[in-house]
Amino acid sequence: MIDKNSIRFKIIIPIIIFIVVIMLSMLIVGYHVSKNIFMEYHTFLISRHSSEIQRIVETAINELITSGLIDKEIVVDAKKKTLIEEIKSYWSSNNLSGFITTSDGKVIYSSLGNALMKSLESHLPETGDFHLKRSFTHIGGSVINIPLWGYKIVFIEEPFIPFIYLLSRDFTTALIAPLIAISCIFLIAITFIVLKKNLYYPIEQIISHVQDNKVIEKTGITELDTVGSVINTAFESLNKKTTQYQTLHSIAVSMHEYFSVDEILNLIIDRASKLINAELAAIVIYNDKGKFKKLITRGTIIRTRDSLPEGKGILEIMRLSLTPVHINDVASHPAFSGSFPEGHPVIRNLLAYPIFSGEGKPIGAMYFGNKPEGFSDDDENILKAICADAAIALNKAENLILLQRFQQVIDSAFDVIVITDANGYITYVNPAFETVTGYSKEEVIGKKTNILKSGYHDEDFYKNLWDTIKAGDVWKGEFINRKKNGEIYYASATIFPIHSEGEIFYAAIQRDITSEKKLYEQLLRAQKMEAIGTLAGGIAHDFNNILTAVLGYSEIILAMTKEGDPFYRPASIINDAAQKGADLAKKILMVTRKEKMEAKSININEIILDSMELLQRSIPKSVEIVVNLKEDIPQTMADPTQIQQVIMNLAVNARDAMPNGGKLTIETDVVGIENGAANGIHADKDGFIKLSVSDTGMGMDTETQRKIFDPFFTTKETGKGTGLGLYIVHSIVNNHGGYVNLYSEIGKGTRFNIYLPIIKTADTEESSKAEDIKGSGTILVIDDEADIRELCKDMLEPIGYTVLLAGSGSDGINLYRTMKDKISVVIVDMIMPKIGGSEVFQAIKTINPDAKIILCSGYSHEGFAGIDNLLKSGAAGFVQKPFTRHAIAKAIKNAITQTKEA
Repeated sequence: MIDKNSIRFKIIIPIIIFIVVIMLSMLIVGYHVSKNIFMEYHTFLISRHSSEIQRIVETAINELITSGLIDKEIVVDAKKKTLIEEIKSYWSSNNLSGFITTSDGKVIYSSLGNALMKSLESHLPETGDFHLKRSFTHIGGSVINIPLWGYKIVFIEEPFIPFIYLLSRDFTTALIAPLIAISCIFLIAITFIVLKKNLYYPIEQIISHVQDNKVIEKTGITELDTVGSVINTAFESLNKKTTQYQTLHSIAVSMHEYFSVDEILNLIIDRASKLINAELAAIVIYNDKGKFKKLITRGTIIRTRDSLPEGKGILEIMRLSLTPVHINDVASHPAFSGSFPEGHPVIRNLLAYPIFSGEGKPIGAMYFGNKPEGFSDDDENILKAICADAAIALNKAENLILLQRFQQVIDSAFDVIVITDANGYITYVNPAFETVTGYSKEEVIGKKTNILKSGYHDEDFYKNLWDTIKAGDVWKGEFINRKKNGEIYYASATIFPIHSEGEIFYAAIQRDITSEKKLYEQLLRAQKMEAIGTLAGGIAHDFNNILTAVLGYSEIILAMTKEGDPFYRPASIINDAAQKGADLAKKILMVTRKEKMEAKSININEIILDSMELLQRSIPKSVEIVVNLKEDIPQTMADPTQIQQVIMNLAVNARDAMPNGGKLTIETDVVGIENGAANGIHADKDGFIKLSVSDTGMGMDTETQRKIFDPFFTTKETGKGTGLGLYIVHSIVNNHGGYVNLYSEIGKGTRFNIYLPIIKTADTEESSKAEDIKGSGTILVIDDEADIRELCKDMLEPIGYTVLLAGSGSDGINLYRTMKDKISVVIVDMIMPKIGGSEVFQAIKTINPDAKIILCSGYSHEGFAGIDNLLKSGAAGFVQKPFTRHAIAKAIKNAITQTKEA
């Protein structure tokens, strides 16, 4: 059946009557018309393909630029390969052929034969579209250059030879010239009208719509409507792909504008949902165990955690898969468990793809479900591209978060962190650098680290440092650096090289150890003082042992003679000298902290006068010493040795404040009780004794005055002061119930005022009544010093006691075990070889728990560790060497009295 709308009915039938006379005219007109249609359509398609290929190239380059990887050769090579594959895929899907060469003519890819390719190369333009005619064949295509990589891309359309054009080759042999001439003139008008109406106008309409990128409307001619439909379908497919590529490009660009993982996930799921157009969409991030850590959905809401079938069935396949999972019928899939959890939507079909980390490990996945028409291969390709971009964006976001955490740690660190380039120029410092050195970041960036040099290190020190780090090793050591204000500080440092993008940087981590250094130096000084004190204490102890015999026998001689006897005066001199020696030993023990404070009623003026001889020897003649003492000054309760130490410390301090000479003034006075009220000290109505020590030295500023009594604080050079002098003064005065005031002005001098409470003389007077020291009983003396043993015997036997002697701890224990029932009191020396006093005490107490034991030592009971504990454990008393007959007899009598009372 003939179609009335066909070209054969509307064009060929009307002109068949005139076929003989108009054949040539038909061929000529058909040739030109078909040529025009072919050329314009061909030109349009070539332009469209050229634009699409250029967009693919630009997208690849922009992705590299956006990600900052344009300079990474490995990444660029990989991107080139991906680009070539995309172009090959595009050519294959659009029936195109072509080749890709480098700037030096090397062929990277070609789908043409060598002969055709070489023939084309000689006729190609530098760039842009081209149309070539070879015999009766038209070849069209385009040349695209990539200057960045030196690529030339050439593609061509499949050659096309118009049928009418072929017929026109035998035109001259087919018609008779006269007939043609007559027929053409007559029929040209009719043919023109028919063609114009049924062919030219519809074709012009198609061309116009194509050029305007509009949908081609029906012309009423079947063949042209078919062509229009094909063109519309091609345009629709092309526009869809263009939209997809633009959306993918938009996703790739947008993802690099976000820093939050949640923002990136929401962006991906929103854009991907529009492209794939499924009812349900989800994106998930896994934790380290493969469970869901984060889930974002579109089209449905997962209400509870129990609704997530993590690690089971299809989702487990997805987690383990390295390729897209495309399931057209979920219900019939072998991995489906048969039901969905409560609250979970029913999934009919599924398309999913994993998201990989930079190490190739799955870190998440994207899911799409319930697409009515099913998922296509295009959907898979789109999802694959989105997941690739998502992996890059998520890795970038995680790295940025990690970088921010590191930045917070570095900025919050107390340690100084400095980064320099290979030449030592500073490129970064953290806030701790500004705090420690005083330099701001702006002041040091771009400068060398030698701005911190103090001059304390020689060139070899720095050469060794640079040789170490340039060899790639870690350098560890200490710096003595100088701050911006000129202050010296110590830093413990670790310096190591960092390799980044082909460059070498050096990082230094430094810790300010100035305080630790000072404490260490103070510790050394304190240990040195402790060692000296221990030595001095030991000497004083042994000295007391020697003085015990001297003092004791001089006292016996004095008791056996009378004034005027030949031996009385020598014995008296020996006794006085021994007393002074005992006082000296006591002072040594006091200084070494092995003697407790022994407070008694004193006249402070006498203490000052007793100290003058030592002061005059300690103070240079360039310093004038002025003493103003108040007459008839009241008594105060104090330890004479410690008060003398206070005077000496203040006087020596004043001397050091006057290196060029000056005046040192020592004064005493009496002040009212109001002077103590401000310090919270309560005194009797008589008030306080004021001791003032002033100088005309350099004075102190306010900051120094606030710290002057702190332990180890000193303004003197290293090694010239312990920082303990004024601290000891303050401690002694406080222990005596007094207080210290300080007044100082720069350039004028300093005055220290010491306030000590006044006591009533009547309260401190001792009874002059003689005390009976005679007694009876057996006394066991255990001491390794023979002189002291004999002294005890000579002291105690004349006053009624029987004395047994033992020269060692073991002899004493054995003697007590034999005669324990006869021995009334045991006197034990604390320091003896082999078995000391503590062991003897414990052994005797084991033999007889009620034994009365008096401890004896050259140290005080507070200065020797263990004596106090033995007193608390039942010792009957303590006698310190050197002792008098009265002291030891009183201790024995007290012990025996305790026995009787018990």
